[in-house]
Amino acid sequence: MPEDLDGLVAARMERQRILEREQPPLARAILDEAVLHRPIGGREVMRGQLARLLEFTGHRWMRVQVLPYRAGEHTSLDGAFNLLRFEGDPDIIYTEDLISGHMTANPDAIREAARRYAHLQAAALSVEDSAALITRVMEERYGEQPRPEERTVA
Repeated sequence: MPEDLDGLVAARMERQRILEREQPPLARAILDEAVLHRPIGGREVMRGQLARLLEFTGHRWMRVQVLPYRAGEHTSLDGAFNLLRFEGDPDIIYTEDLISGHMTANPDAIREAARRYAHLQAAALSVEDSAALITRVMEERYGEQPRPEERTVA
């Protein structure tokens, strides 16, 4: 557990507020299907997280796509990355490893990240099909289910 867990949570919440600005940045995310199924924080937390992803489906500035299991081997198996593009400033790629994060504006790294992103996007489900999958997983895995003592016996 990090020593400053409250500080880390506060920083993440502040980054979330960026997406709620009147003119938020254009954001696109491709999520591996595994993140929809891996229960982190329990049933209610997962349901809330998936519901939050679904909130973005109505926003023209945010696109969430899911890379399905059937995509198999893909160009990002060695790790996630963020490709940041700015008007009037150099593009940046951000990657993380176990210990720290790394940023670079190296044009070769930017080209490689853009290439990888294009491959991921081509293999991912459409925005609409991604939302349908997120909804299905949310309902089937994290939906309201009777407690063991409430189950009926056939």
